[in-house]
Parts: sequence; C-alpha cells; structure tokens
Amino acid sequence: MNRKTLTAVAAFAILGLVALFALRQPEKGEATGDRQRPLAKIDPAALDTITVTRGGAATTLKREGGKLKVTAPVAYAADETAVKAAFDALEKLELGNLVTENKAKQAEFEVDDAKGIHVVASNGKSGQTLADLSVGKSMGTGTMVRLAGKDEVWQATGPLHSTFDKGPADWRDRGVTTFASADAETVSVKAKDGSVVTLKKNGKASSGEDKWDVVTSVPKIDKLDNAAANSLVSSLSAFKTNDFADGVAAGVTGLDAPTLTVTVGLKGGKNVTLLVGDKKGTDELYVKTPEAPQVYVVKTFNAEHVAKRPVELKDKTLSDVAEADLAEVAVTHGAESYTLVHEAAGWKATKPPKLALDATRTPSIGGAFKDWKATSFAEDAAPATTGLAKPKAVIVMKSKKGETTTFKVGEETKDKQNVYLTSSKSPDVYVVAKWSVDRLLVKVDDLKKK
Repeated sequence: MNRKTLTAVAAFAILGLVALFALRQPEKGEATGDRQRPLAKIDPAALDTITVTRGGAATTLKREGGKLKVTAPVAYAADETAVKAAFDALEKLELGNLVTENKAKQAEFEVDDAKGIHVVASNGKSGQTLADLSVGKSMGTGTMVRLAGKDEVWQATGPLHSTFDKGPADWRDRGVTTFASADAETVSVKAKDGSVVTLKKNGKASSGEDKWDVVTSVPKIDKLDNAAANSLVSSLSAFKTNDFADGVAAGVTGLDAPTLTVTVGLKGGKNVTLLVGDKKGTDELYVKTPEAPQVYVVKTFNAEHVAKRPVELKDKTLSDVAEADLAEVAVTHGAESYTLVHEAAGWKATKPPKLALDATRTPSIGGAFKDWKATSFAEDAAPATTGLAKPKAVIVMKSKKGETTTFKVGEETKDKQNVYLTSSKSPDVYVVAKWSVDRLLVKVDDLKKK
C-alpha cells in the first residue's frame, strides 16, 4: 500500500470518527445519558404529606399513624388504593435519563405550568419539602417530570402520570353504603307518593339466588320480581358515588323530603339506609345516608338497581309463551299489518291474503313471546305522555291453550330506547325495550318469500 493510499485511509478514518462524534452530540439545549441526579431518594419515614394540583384544583393527602386521609379541599376519608399508590410512587421515585434542557419543549412533554400536574411531597411536622415537581406525559416505561424552578426534563421510572392524574373527588373514598349482601334479611322501599313495599328473605330459589317474600305492599304486589330484589341488595352492598355535592342546600337536592328511602335490614339488627333525592340535570341523582351530612351525586344508570320505586319490584313479565305453544299472532300496524297462524306444518299468513312467507323470518316473531319482560313501569302514565290513547300498533297473541293477550304500543320514551306498552292482562303501563317490539312490527314485504 503506497503513501497516498495510507493517507486517504487515515483521512477517511478521522472523518468517520468526527462524524460519529457529531452524531452523538445532542442538539443545543438537549442532553442524554448519565448526569448527576438532582433529586435525592425520598425517605419514607419523612414523607407524610402530598399536595397534588391538577387543573388549578389542589388536594392534600396525609399519612398519620399508618392511616391515609384527605385533608383539603375538605377533610374526608381517602380512597385507600389511590392515595397509597401516590405515596408508594414518591417513595420509589428515581430520575433516569435527562431528556432535554430546552425550555421550549416543556409543553411538548406536558411538564410546563399549564399542562403539568404539580406534585409536592413534604414532611408536615417540619415543613420540609422533599420533592417539588411537575408530572407530565407517559413515554415508554417512564414519565416525563420537571423539578420546580428548573428547565431540565427528566424521565422518571414508573406510571406517575396515571397515579397523579386525579381531581379532588378522585382521592376521596367513594363508598356510600357497604355491607355483606349475604347478611341482608329484609328490604324496605318507601316512596314520597306513599307507595311502599317490604320484603323478607325466605331461603333460596331454585336458581340458587336468595328468595324474597312480599310482607307488605301499597299498591299490592301479587308477584315479586325476585331478581330485582336481589339486584337491589347486591348493588346497595357496594354502592359508590360518581361525585360529591359539598355544601349544596337540602332544598336543592330534594333530600329534605326524599323521593325514595331504601333500607336493608341486616343480621344483628343493623340497618343500612339510602335516601334518594332529586335529579341533577338529566342523568344524575342526589343521594345520601341519614347518618352523615355528605351528599353524593350518582349517575342515574348506576343508581337504577338501587333507586327502585316500590312498583319496580313487581314482576315485569309480559308473556312467557314458547313458539311451539302459539296459535296465532296478529299485528295491526297500518299498511304493515299482518296475521300469522301456527299450523302443524309451520306458520302460514292469512293476512295479507296470498302472502307466501319466508320461513327464515318467522322464528324471530314466534320467539318474541317467550320470556318477554318489560324493563320498567311508566312514571307518568298519562295518555298525553304514553300515546296509548291512540296506539301506534296493536299486537294480539293467541296461545294453543285458548288464551288471548292484547298488547297496545304507544310512543317512544325520551331516550328513544324504549316504548310505552299495555297488556290486556294488567292495568299497568310498561316501559319496554324498543328492539323487543320492533321484531314484531316488521314490514310485510320483509315477510315475503323471495
């Protein structure tokens, strides 16, 4: 190898080293790799107070004598799981790599004053601040953090963002009522309108569930919805709130004269009672227990198994006739009216005349009357609300035993998921799932054999 070649090889090698060195350098304001960590490991024995500020709302968490609690914005029992996780996270807090020193990138990593979750760990007795940091977005297996007054963004170990991304209500114990459902012996529901029902447990049903008997009921409940009774007890045994209504006047919540008072009597003579007040907006309710002033806000769909009017414990069966036991189904629905009769060879249409049936469509009609149940009873049964003065459709079901039941279909409910319906076997106005009625209100053209 001549001198020129050697010189070229050496020059190439030097250029390669220069390029490699340049590529490994961070941009201005960026840093990676090992650096002296600016935060000492937090002593668990010293840490007893955490203040978390998210979206301008601050919450103070305390650990005293092994007990966890919330002390601000109100003094309240802590959500043990959430608060313990917060203390554990800070005790294990370690800063890994330095991500950037560029202040302009703080917003990108959500550790700026606007987006960051401000977390201060301290010793309440001495007033010493053990850590003051802004918790940002999760990236990979770590979380972006920035120490107060510093521009550097570090990657901390662990899911800090999900641990501290909570508002004041999220740190509080959300339990409203708690008991062992197996200890329930009686159930009482009293409504503001004077209706009432009292139930007593009486062994086990054939399904293995607790069996309940009606002791008293106004108006009279001839047949109990046993599943509804068990659902009420089960739901009340671990009932939790969605939010807290601190300082709201009783006149606003309606809890000075509750809409419902639900009481479960337990073994040993203890009672657990829930008071149900007025609606908050369209999808929430105010509730509380009589033992404490705290008012809770719960979602209506979460409370529906607990906040049951006495009538809701009544059996909601509309029909329980299997397809094999049907003799005829007649639907009057304007131009889409039809009548089907059940013969030995199968279903046959007698109306409209000469309608050749598609056999694949009849099972949904024939099976519609087996275990058909309403979802509820109408709170407002006025014809102007239900539309039952002029029904949209009339369904007549005849069984092979000679029993005939007529169902009248009214208007949809406000949520468009249900319709009002009456049965000739009951004076009640039911609320029925729209889909269960629609399988009968089919178009005649869809019944035709193609």
